[in-house]
Amino acid sequence: MGAAPRTEQAGQAELEPTGDRDSRRGGAAEGDPGVTAPSPAAYRAGLLLELLARRSEPLLLTALAAELGLAKSSVLNLLVSLEASGMVRRTPGGWVLGYKVLELSRAALTSTEVVGEFHRATTASRELVGETVVLAVLDGADVVYVARHDGQQPARYVNEIGTRNPAVVTALGRAMLAGLSDDELERRLGDTEQLPVRTSRSLRTVEQLRSDLDAVRERGYSIDDEQGVPGIRCFGVPVGSPGSPTAVSVSFVADRLTPELETSIVAGLTRLAARLRRAEPS
Repeated sequence: MGAAPRTEQAGQAELEPTGDRDSRRGGAAEGDPGVTAPSPAAYRAGLLLELLARRSEPLLLTALAAELGLAKSSVLNLLVSLEASGMVRRTPGGWVLGYKVLELSRAALTSTEVVGEFHRATTASRELVGETVVLAVLDGADVVYVARHDGQQPARYVNEIGTRNPAVVTALGRAMLAGLSDDELERRLGDTEQLPVRTSRSLRTVEQLRSDLDAVRERGYSIDDEQGVPGIRCFGVPVGSPGSPTAVSVSFVADRLTPELETSIVAGLTRLAARLRRAEPS
């Protein structure tokens, strides 16, 4: 384990006091002793882990404190505690996630009945067994990939489990967004005006997105026609209730597409979604 950068080892006299206050402190709600908010330390630890997860490079204490809007002393206390549990580690370049996070992530992704049913169903599916099939959930305005069946296609595009993508640029995401109520869709999109542009075919405005979601609802499945990755097409089918927004998709090299392949894949995904819906906890 590398030593912390010298600039991050300043004495306590050089650090800000620990009594900083902000809107994320948590604790008991004022005037209502029967209602509690999240523990301040636990909540901030979660924010810290999330920040490290979003950044691919090591981050110094000063940068972490600035991003979180907290005193350096508070962030240092969190880092030391998380380091002791293996959740973060220090490198010569700064702080990064620890390997314990990977262990917990794998446990979370493999412990649900839906994930187990996904693997059983894709392996048994005549239409899907040879394809790259992905299971994802909707988290805010992003999709998070939770399971993948690789199939046997010699050329394919895959997303690593646990990573995320903007929902609007994926068939998975638009399949899930299409199932939301107008109010929920508005809440998740917020004040979005310009959509992420990944290729020349990407949707660019919220109006285009809403039109696409109308088509998804009418069709029953979403289509990513090289809008997320050049040369890759994808079909997505929502799993639906009773659980949180979930969808399954198949991605494949664009040149493979035929009407027969589309019919086969959509039929397989529809049956897979039905099986997963029955496996979800109510």
